[in-house]
Amino acid sequence: MSPTLHDLVSRYPIHADLRDGTSVVFWPFTIDDRDDMLEFTKSLDEEELLFLREDITSPATVDAWLAEVETGDTFTIIARAGGKIVGYSSLHTEPARWTRPARWTRHIGEIRINVHADFRGTGMGGLLAAEIREVAPALGVRKLSAQMTVDQEGARVVFERLGFRYQATLEGWVVDREGNDRDLVIMSCDLDVE
Repeated sequence: MSPTLHDLVSRYPIHADLRDGTSVVFWPFTIDDRDDMLEFTKSLDEEELLFLREDITSPATVDAWLAEVETGDTFTIIARAGGKIVGYSSLHTEPARWTRPARWTRHIGEIRINVHADFRGTGMGGLLAAEIREVAPALGVRKLSAQMTVDQEGARVVFERLGFRYQATLEGWVVDREGNDRDLVIMSCDLDVE
C-alpha cells in the first residue's frame, strides 16, 4: 500500500550533506517560506529566468503557487542551506476533481527543479528530484514529465541522469521573456508504483 501524502510530509525536515560537504535541509514549501522564496527567485540570473514558464520573481506568481500548494495541485520541496532557500523541486498535477470528469493525464506529474548557481554540481538537483519521486505516488502520479527548451542542454543532461527519456520536441512552442520563439523538449520517467 502506498503511503499517503500526510505520511510523507511527516518525515520532514530531512537533513542531507551535499557532495561538497554543505549541509542542507529539505522541507515542504509553505506560506511561511513566501518571502524567502521571493528572495531566492530574485537572486537567479537573467539567463535562468529567461527560460522559466512563469515569472517566479513576481509576488503574485508566488502567491498563486502557494494557492496551488494549498489545494494539493502542486507539491514543492525547498532546500535551505545556512537558513536561505538555495533550491526547490515542484510536482505539478492535474488531479481528478468531483466537479469535473477525470482528466486523461491525471496520472502524470510535471517536475520542475531550480537550484541556485552556487549549488549546481553538488548533487542537490538529484536529491530534490528523489524527494519528488518519493512523494509522487501518494498524489496518484505514475509518470513524471519534464519540460525545457532545446537551449537548456544542462537540464536535459541532468534529467537523463535521473532516468528521464526523450519524448518529443515541439517546434516554436515556447516564447521566452524576450519574445523569442524556442523549441520545447518533453522528457518523461515512469515511476515504480505498487
